Amino acid sequence: MRNATLEQRAQAAQDAGFDGIGLFAGAYLAAIRNGATDDSLDELFNRCEIGVLELEALPMFRDDLLDLFVNLASRFDVHRVQTIAPFEGAVDRTAAAAWLADAADRFAASDTSLAIEFLPFTAIATARDASELIERTRRDNVGMCVDAWHVFRGGGLDSLVAFAPEHVLSVQLDDGPLQPVLDNYIDDCLHHREVMGAGEFDLVGMMAMLPKGVPLSIEVADDDLDLLAPTDVAQQLAEATRHLIHASPT
Repeated sequence: MRNATLEQRAQAAQDAGFDGIGLFAGAYLAAIRNGATDDSLDELFNRCEIGVLELEALPMFRDDLLDLFVNLASRFDVHRVQTIAPFEGAVDRTAAAAWLADAADRFAASDTSLAIEFLPFTAIATARDASELIERTRRDNVGMCVDAWHVFRGGGLDSLVAFAPEHVLSVQLDDGPLQPVLDNYIDDCLHHREVMGAGEFDLVGMMAMLPKGVPLSIEVADDDLDLLAPTDVAQQLAEATRHLIHASPT
């Protein structure tokens, strides 16, 4: 819901039956610039009975952003913070593990976990890459986020074989065509995702390979959905999520 205010998103999420929303740090800063305060946002989330379940996205090694994310996690009782590898260049995994360990220690005070989101165009490209980094980090509050888009536009379901499923902290659901619409990976994933069940991803097969009971979140960035009212978007996504859950192995 990129064109919606935080109030519209929170209300739409409540009306559709979701128990929380994700918060992009840039959206928070925009709300503050437009006159919101932490207290007014806290009152909004409480009134809508909606939690802030995850923050995104904290790039690894970005110490200049770490204080903001730590403060937001504490202020809004956030469950997870998404963290991603730099978009370009190699990643020294020893250095990355050390950075993640230090960040995880800071987030532990608010009982917040760090979820590494693997991205096929970065040096942390697969679930196995994320698992290796988690093992190097050696912190109980570091795990991974499995985003359907990055599975099926990356290594496919084969990339979920022989990795550590206990490392999965959350799953982000979305759908889409198996062949890219745009040549640029980032542009494609920001403009051409689809509601679950409307695309070509084998989401039931993916869910069968992941641990049961893992928190689910929805990330469907799509130009067509941007044209709809927030309430309509939330209802579509809620219905599609329930259908997928019912269709998935128990």
